[in-house]
Amino acid sequence: MYTISVKHSLVDNQSIREMMADYEIGEVAACHFLTKGLNDSYFVQSDSEKYIFRVYRKNWRSKSDILFELEGILHLQKKGIAVSTPVPRQDGEYLTAINAPEGMRYGVLFTFSEGDRPEISAVNCRLIGEGLAKIHSAWDDFHPNHARSFQLDQKHLATEPYERIQAAFRQFGLSEEEEFLKDTVETILKELSAPNLEYGFCHGDFHNFNMHVKDNRLEAFDFDCGALGYRSYDLAVFLWNLLNNYPSMEKEGWAGFLEGYQSIRTINEADVQMIGKFVTLRRIWFMGILLENDDVWGTVWKNEKNLSSIIGQLKDDIATRWSSKLTK
Repeated sequence: MYTISVKHSLVDNQSIREMMADYEIGEVAACHFLTKGLNDSYFVQSDSEKYIFRVYRKNWRSKSDILFELEGILHLQKKGIAVSTPVPRQDGEYLTAINAPEGMRYGVLFTFSEGDRPEISAVNCRLIGEGLAKIHSAWDDFHPNHARSFQLDQKHLATEPYERIQAAFRQFGLSEEEEFLKDTVETILKELSAPNLEYGFCHGDFHNFNMHVKDNRLEAFDFDCGALGYRSYDLAVFLWNLLNNYPSMEKEGWAGFLEGYQSIRTINEADVQMIGKFVTLRRIWFMGILLENDDVWGTVWKNEKNLSSIIGQLKDDIATRWSSKLTK
């Protein structure tokens, strides 16, 4: 018989249902596990409303990190921005402490965003662009009381993920790929030192998978990656999503998104010029996330072919997006 350590546990539905007694939401009619990702999400149906209960993964976000996120969301709500908001417990707190096998975890109950994930069309892309611009504007006077352990800066987007990818490249003997990645990151880091790039609070993962639309009203959710950072990066995440999941809509979708954003908020020329490079950093950050969190995605994907695939993507960015203003 062995004594084991647990890296990540999955809380069963009944335990989540029992936790709902700490909230004033009425009788729970249904409760089931919804999806696993960097955090675990559960669907909760009371006798009158729907909710999402998120259980944050241990060692992914600290208590202070989570409270920072909730502050940002509540600030947007006060500004009239449609967002999924945290629901307070009966004791007035937002965090439910969970004594999991791997250690202390925290759960937060969120309101349910009605509607559906928006299809990628020129009209919806414009609506999404408007939504991000409104969020940026609303956050211009956001001053949190809690600390976030990271920013969307050079360290988080480039240095840390580069080190993880570099280690993986070396494991598989991908020396040429490692050298190309090193040169690419160094080139971008030099440009990020420019003082005229807009820096402010960002959603960090703003694309159509993290929002619902109903009756032409967009409501955003999942601010787990939000932090102080480069605003141009926040825009580039949407382009990255188009390239990955809707390549045939790259030009039309991006044009609609930019048109919507610029109808609400001005983009500085320096920020526009950096969007292509931020797409590249998003690719690097994402592979770093995959490598860092093998308890979520496993390691079966980690092989020479998949690791080296990022180099083709970076070369495509450099050839087609780095020198482009990416505007109509």
